[in-house]
Amino acid sequence: MSIGLSGIITPLEKMAAYDGPWRIMRRETTLLQTRLNELRERERRLDDVLLVALVGGSGVGKSTLLNALAGDQIAETSEMRPCTSAPTVYHPPGMRFNLSDLPGVRHVGRSALEQIALIDTPDSDTIVKVHRAIVEQVLKECDLILLCADGEKYLDEATWSLLYPLRGMRAMVCVETRAMRADTAVRDHWLMYLRDKGFRIEQYFRVNALRTFNRKLGLSNGAGEEFDFAALEKYLHTFDREHVTRIKTSNAWGLLAKTVNRLHERLEKGAAPLDELQAALNRQDQALIQETLRHFTAGPLAEPHLWVQALGREVSLRAKGGIGGLYKIIEVLRSLPYRMPALLSFGDQAQHQEIHAGALFDGQEYGSEKRVLPETLTNAYSMLRSDMRRRLIQAGFDMPDLFQEDDFAEELNSRLRAVFGGAVREGLAARARLLCAWPFAMLLDCLPLAMLVHTTFLILRAYWEGTLLPASSFLHVGVVFALLVLAELFLFSSGVRLFAWAARKKGLDLLKTAMARPGLAFKQEKHLLEEAHALVRTIAQIQNELTIK
Repeated sequence: MSIGLSGIITPLEKMAAYDGPWRIMRRETTLLQTRLNELRERERRLDDVLLVALVGGSGVGKSTLLNALAGDQIAETSEMRPCTSAPTVYHPPGMRFNLSDLPGVRHVGRSALEQIALIDTPDSDTIVKVHRAIVEQVLKECDLILLCADGEKYLDEATWSLLYPLRGMRAMVCVETRAMRADTAVRDHWLMYLRDKGFRIEQYFRVNALRTFNRKLGLSNGAGEEFDFAALEKYLHTFDREHVTRIKTSNAWGLLAKTVNRLHERLEKGAAPLDELQAALNRQDQALIQETLRHFTAGPLAEPHLWVQALGREVSLRAKGGIGGLYKIIEVLRSLPYRMPALLSFGDQAQHQEIHAGALFDGQEYGSEKRVLPETLTNAYSMLRSDMRRRLIQAGFDMPDLFQEDDFAEELNSRLRAVFGGAVREGLAARARLLCAWPFAMLLDCLPLAMLVHTTFLILRAYWEGTLLPASSFLHVGVVFALLVLAELFLFSSGVRLFAWAARKKGLDLLKTAMARPGLAFKQEKHLLEEAHALVRTIAQIQNELTIK
């Protein structure tokens, strides 16, 4: 077969292997695989002779026509009853044909038609199921059909019921076998009927097979017109290798086109609700994204003290100097109310939400066994997913029994870790390094240190002079020193809060951006729809290629 045909068959083979949840496609795979097997078999037999099946109802003269073409009594004939019960194959010498191991096949290997094997079949209007099955099998494997009929049976419905499935898939030649006079009424009506039914007719011959057979056997003196029999013989003798290949290839393209058209029709019909499903899925995805954003950006993570706590923890790890040391002690004491519920596993729901939120700043995994999804998000996701599953089932999808329910939690964990374990943590660390830089630490410590140095100088001088400093002076120094330290701590804490406010604004913006990205949930549902859309696009593309060709 041509490269173009092989290129079209390849994607069809992938579609035939489909075993996904879309029932509409899965129902077509068996027939598609059968058609592809037939195409591969026809590719294998491309260089064989042309198999020509003589098909028609009882008594129309199929066997007589074969005998007339052979010039010998090779097929049994009778005008009173059907007498062909098994195919007779009239072929060139040295060639045999399997015909799928049909029982009782009779081979006559003395044909002068080098490129053709004629197959006489049982009657197509038989009531014997075995005979009809033989006709169906021969029609399946033949390349060209000689449709035989007379003026009474050319519209026989039993014959047409066998031929309807082969429209466009087999070349066909009509033979009016019992022509008695130069009347074309049957031919005109028959051809019009065939065209209306979508059949492709290569030739039409009006013959009187019995007169020709009797003449060839010398049983008559040649009286009586044989009509187009000589033209029929010439037509069969003109088949060369190129002509045979053209017919075989044309049949293959016809089979492929019919297969593709059927599949395209089925998938297009089934694809009607896919766009609506995609729109519904997008709406539900956006609804879940908005619910998730509300939970995190308007919930515990929006609380300023959590960001102050997170930045304070980073600062306490890097604090230097006296003021920094005091701040570190204060930070440990201040964080106890938030650490105790986590350590002792008590507290109300709001407090636990703050614990979960605080765990993000610690780099812990949100959504693990210890950090489950919030109940509000779990309920929202369950409701939206149940509705989506119902829609998919109604649209013809089989939902897997082991459909994963934790893809939302996994994706949410991934995005939260990316935000808080990446940009947010780096931002907090950068601000903590700036607050704890040596110049700031020295600047904060210089005033209390200067006051300590001055007080020490006064004490040493008084000792040297032998005088006593009044007790009130020590009280005044202590009060001033405490106020100075408190002022420094307040200034340092204010800097931490200011930096925490900036980190909170930046962090929430990053969180909104991360949560708003598509694909937060419904990954498997989206995969099902994308797979179905891909199948529809593939078959539409194949059909367009066939139309162009």
